[in-house]
Amino acid sequence: MDAEKASGTRKSINIVGGIIGAAIGVYAGINILIPLCMTAAVWWAGKKLLSSSKQLYLPAIAVQTGHLLWLSVGLIYLGAFGLDLLDVIILIVGLTWLLLRPGLAPVLLLTVFQVLALAINGVSFAEATIGTNPHKALFVHMVWRLMALFFMWHAYVQSRKAVRVETEAR
Repeated sequence: MDAEKASGTRKSINIVGGIIGAAIGVYAGINILIPLCMTAAVWWAGKKLLSSSKQLYLPAIAVQTGHLLWLSVGLIYLGAFGLDLLDVIILIVGLTWLLLRPGLAPVLLLTVFQVLALAINGVSFAEATIGTNPHKALFVHMVWRLMALFFMWHAYVQSRKAVRVETEAR
């Protein structure tokens, strides 16, 4: 009976997630296309290239790498090579660290970065006119940052559980 309940819960979560994703896509329009496609491409490549021990962190790596690539394309397109490059540098360092040594330290670094960036995006989002391209793009930035935070911490918690189970099995 528990398996049936879990299956029903998963289906409900998938339906709610699909509705939320569709609503985000309807509002954001084309602004969601680049980070979504880049995230999907990184996820696909990661499924093929990452070792099984790092697969747990793949959603966090894919979401943040997709966001990094979107930021990079935008900065190149705009020719903005000032302070905005700090986002790119921090993401490159944090993601490289997370990829090579998944664990608490890179998760904390990326969490601090994502929370600060989310706050900055939130202020700009609140000041932007609803329905404009900047408002929609900021909305996508914030959604990607929230997904990054969720996936990183989910992976970290799951990795700790796996270590605990492995330790208890000995």
